[in-house]
Amino acid sequence: MEYVGILDVPPLRFVLLSVVQTFTLFVAVLLGLKVVGRRVFGEKGPQDLVILVLIAEAASSGLNHQGAGYWGSAASVMTILLLGWLSEKTKVIRQFIEGRPVFLYERGALDRTLMEKHMVDETDLDSAAREYGLASYHEFTTIVLEGDGAVTGVVGPHALTRRKK
Repeated sequence: MEYVGILDVPPLRFVLLSVVQTFTLFVAVLLGLKVVGRRVFGEKGPQDLVILVLIAEAASSGLNHQGAGYWGSAASVMTILLLGWLSEKTKVIRQFIEGRPVFLYERGALDRTLMEKHMVDETDLDSAAREYGLASYHEFTTIVLEGDGAVTGVVGPHALTRRKK
């Protein structure tokens, strides 16, 4: 197969094939990351990771039909950017990606099933407590795993009165 450079015009079907391949890979990776769980992403949205990884791959012609050359890479990058923009601007897609906050700790009880599902352990909760200047997660009344992967809490009144002393 002959190389297709910036000045060459590849067959349109190769460029469209690059768009389809990019779209399916974007969706597959995004769904795979969603299945893995929000704690894996830290405080970044999964679409941020997908966009960075796929643009790098698209630039090396990995997502497009080899016969499409430069224009296939350009079509892949534009498809990724469009899908990233859509995932940010479309409320339904954004809510699916980010998910809803999950209550991990309420009224002194841990929901270990949810903790296991979202890959959070007591060490993560204690780490969040230290960020609030607390000794332990037990000083919270509620701990929430936010949609972006951050662990936040509501400080209990007993911890607030002790901090004032």
